[in-house]
Amino acid sequence: MKSINASEICSLDTNKVFLLDIRSREEFQLKGLKGSVNVPFDEISTGLSKLPKDKPVYVLCRTGDLSAEVAEILEDRGYDVYNIDGGYAAYIVFLASADM
Repeated sequence: MKSINASEICSLDTNKVFLLDIRSREEFQLKGLKGSVNVPFDEISTGLSKLPKDKPVYVLCRTGDLSAEVAEILEDRGYDVYNIDGGYAAYIVFLASADM
């Protein structure tokens, strides 16, 4: 499975990639990333129709564990997919260290 570091999220062009946030709706509404689309983990099987097959899909969850599972499922279904290692938690740590 392909993956990227959470620090690389900032360089993603959401016009060229699909950023899939599988955290809960509540988490997404409080702290969603600009350009990302929320399909909560428990709705992923019914939400697959929202995912494009013509651009890479980057999957984000809270810690990177559930997104790895979803990335494997999507890869098995023919998507060009990347897991975001460490998830949103790692992204926040990166942002905090970048502000220093």
